[in-house]
Amino acid sequence: MNHQKRAVVDPPDSRGLREVRLDGVTVGRAWSLRELRRLLTRSGFSEKTDPAADPAVFWYGGGPDTWPDQPLQRRTTMVLLVVGLLGSAVLLVDIGYPDLFGALTFAGRITGWMFIVGGFLQALAAVAAFDHWSKRSFKYSGAFALFGVIITLVVCSLLLALWLQEREYFPYCLSYLSLWVWSLWATWRVSREKPWRGIPHPRGFALGAVASGLVAAMNLAYSGLYQPTTAVEKVHYHVAFGIPYASPDAHKSIMYVPVTVTLENTGTVPFWILASVVKVYSTSSKFRPKETSIHWREGEGESQLYTGPPITNLVYWGSLEEPGGWLDPGLRSVRQKILQLPRDAPFDSLEASSDLMTMRKDRGSIGSEFNTSHWSWEPDEATERVDCATCGDIGINLGPLRYNSNLLNVTRKPRHVLSVRYVNDDVEWDYEVAVSPLDERGKISGDFEPEGRFDFVQMGAASATVSFAQLLKQLR
Repeated sequence: MNHQKRAVVDPPDSRGLREVRLDGVTVGRAWSLRELRRLLTRSGFSEKTDPAADPAVFWYGGGPDTWPDQPLQRRTTMVLLVVGLLGSAVLLVDIGYPDLFGALTFAGRITGWMFIVGGFLQALAAVAAFDHWSKRSFKYSGAFALFGVIITLVVCSLLLALWLQEREYFPYCLSYLSLWVWSLWATWRVSREKPWRGIPHPRGFALGAVASGLVAAMNLAYSGLYQPTTAVEKVHYHVAFGIPYASPDAHKSIMYVPVTVTLENTGTVPFWILASVVKVYSTSSKFRPKETSIHWREGEGESQLYTGPPITNLVYWGSLEEPGGWLDPGLRSVRQKILQLPRDAPFDSLEASSDLMTMRKDRGSIGSEFNTSHWSWEPDEATERVDCATCGDIGINLGPLRYNSNLLNVTRKPRHVLSVRYVNDDVEWDYEVAVSPLDERGKISGDFEPEGRFDFVQMGAASATVSFAQLLKQLR
């Protein structure tokens, strides 16, 4: 051993760590006699040096038996903090990544970026927590660990508040529920260390950390959940009969009547088409030229002096657009249906009408499974998820619905959008649209979401009426 070297072991600090100086220069800190021996060996002492007996080692504030460190408690605290902060980092990245490139609005993508950056900061806070509960190589590692813990507490409190709105249990909610409990303990545990000591204006730092967390939470809630509704859906919706034409086969007494339906998005909001229907009814009535008064009761809302009560028959049923399509601003959809009718049909008039249900695209996205139609008379996995024994013949479109903000996706059970088209005259409506989670049997539950949450809009029915005599006169 170099006899000129003198090692000084200072008194233990509040954590039991003792600083070691060699010839007045600090060479490190040690938790135990074994660590002190390794430190001295790296500093030039012989490997056989016994620090407890070597006269070149001077002890202050306690001899070689004074090592108040509690390694099990310290390491357990360190592991819990590091694991919790890393778990928080994974949670934030998992929440933000789907919105990073998949959000339908700019605000949603900004929210995704905020979560990704928050996850990166949490990973750095985990490194800081490891350093603070070990050798404290960085002066402000404790303060940065506290900042990471506060981020976890604020974000998990926000997620918990959103979850409490519905209180739906599903496995994902256990992640932030457990992290919220952990963050309460971690805030208390890190605050006991008073890591803000040594920082200029420590009270300002503490208030700034809390304020930053609260502002971040409010910004997330505003940009991720608030959707402006001032820009409403606007459409140009029109139904018209075209010029009829005769069958090229002279032996067939058939005429073809075009019905054109035009739908144009004249607003600034793209929308999904969830359900639509096009119907054409014929109207006929018996002529009674000698009548002297109108039979009001007989007409049931519409009566004429010289005709009996109108008789209506459905002559065409179909969809304007298959469910799952969408229309961006400025785009127009034109669909033409061709009716085949006998020229001598006993019709007085024809009435065509179209109706549809839409949803703003900035409210959420619908999975591609929704584009496939399933029919009640051909049972499959999709039809088995719908209980409607009294509905008669129906067409079903079913697919997963993702909220525009992933904050809602992780605080609620997965939702499915259901579109039911009634293809019989036994019901008074043409279709129904609902959003609901699946129940424990895997079927659509009756816990339907309010339509206002997704801005479902039923477009006013467009219709057109033409007399059959006029069609015959226009026949080419």
